[in-house]
Amino acid sequence: MNPRLLIALLFLPLTALHAAPEGIVGPLVGAIEPGRVSLWMFAPAESECIYAYQSDNPASPKNGSGQFVAVPNPAADGPGRPFKSVIDGLSPNTRYTYKVTVDGKADPAWSGTFKTAPITGKPAAFRLALTSCMRIGKPLSSWFLLLAQQPDIHLTVGDTHYADTTDPTVQLKHHVAYRRQPEFANVLRNIPTYAIWDDHDYGPNNSDGTAKGKEHSLAGWKQVWANPPLGTPDTPGAFFKFSHGDVDFFTVDSRYHRSPNEAPDDDQKRMLGDAQFAWLLDGLKNSQARFKVIVSGSTLHHSEVDGWRIYTFSRHRLFDALKEHRISGVMYMSGDIHRSLVWEHPESDRVGYPLVEVISSGVANSKTLSFATVDFDTTRQDPTVRVRIVYGDGTVRSDKTWKLTQLGLGQ
Repeated sequence: MNPRLLIALLFLPLTALHAAPEGIVGPLVGAIEPGRVSLWMFAPAESECIYAYQSDNPASPKNGSGQFVAVPNPAADGPGRPFKSVIDGLSPNTRYTYKVTVDGKADPAWSGTFKTAPITGKPAAFRLALTSCMRIGKPLSSWFLLLAQQPDIHLTVGDTHYADTTDPTVQLKHHVAYRRQPEFANVLRNIPTYAIWDDHDYGPNNSDGTAKGKEHSLAGWKQVWANPPLGTPDTPGAFFKFSHGDVDFFTVDSRYHRSPNEAPDDDQKRMLGDAQFAWLLDGLKNSQARFKVIVSGSTLHHSEVDGWRIYTFSRHRLFDALKEHRISGVMYMSGDIHRSLVWEHPESDRVGYPLVEVISSGVANSKTLSFATVDFDTTRQDPTVRVRIVYGDGTVRSDKTWKLTQLGLGQ
């Protein structure tokens, strides 16, 4: 066994390799805030799912319990269905342990931990794990390495399965099957996870806004993740915003409103659609966060057939808007290409400062089995962001740090 992997295994919870009983999947820890957390489960349709939690802070003990609510109109026809719950009244930046019982029965695979978010808008130091591209039947050992990095939150940016359909019943079966894998299940029940789709978990390969049944994909996606609210009342889509300390994340949907890749690369070709772009720009302009992170499944440059590279108008409109509105501290995160790297875009002069892109792809479907960790520290006088690329053999192949003053337009 790889010695680095062996070391990683030593730091895992004792339940890391425990498989869940048949018919039950989860729990999954989702969106996290200073005072609340979202939980998700999959269980037989008539189950009673109960959670109980307790803070790990002896100076400020807090505990409670509650019941999951069945998701209405589940995507799957069958005996199982998703359940969700939100726990309110928690303390910020505090670790909790929790356990779930199903019809009065407990199991080690239904317990875990989570840490609430720091106070929104206040300086904080935290670690994010960034992943994409995972497939049944592929190696799963990188999930152990990810856990050993002890991230505070996990952001997965697409191809969370390869169903290649807009049929939510089929999609749900793929989600459930992969979440039954003990290695991935252990991540989901211990690291708050946010997710955005890419082509293979939205629809067919390289699919776009013309995909038939995309509204069914969106309905199913809402049922299988515990994300913040998606889209807006006027604009459907899987996009959402969340904050962690004084870092804002704008997670955009690069599929639902996307023009076909084959469309002429002119000023009519769109990556996000005009309404979603307006949502993004408005959010960036009004953000008071030190770092502002745009997240998408699609890369800015490294895909020549399925990314922003062949959407020149959309790419330049974004870059130029950042400079025109003097929006500093913007980074970009993506996946898709089955390799991981961190770099500065060659058109950064249109932005006015280095536009850093973190690509994390192939955590469980590539030759490298790689992922990224991103450490934000806004408690420093000059806040920093440090990006490391971790390969499946445990080696760190890239380790780069930027200061906030490097990612700004000056006075």
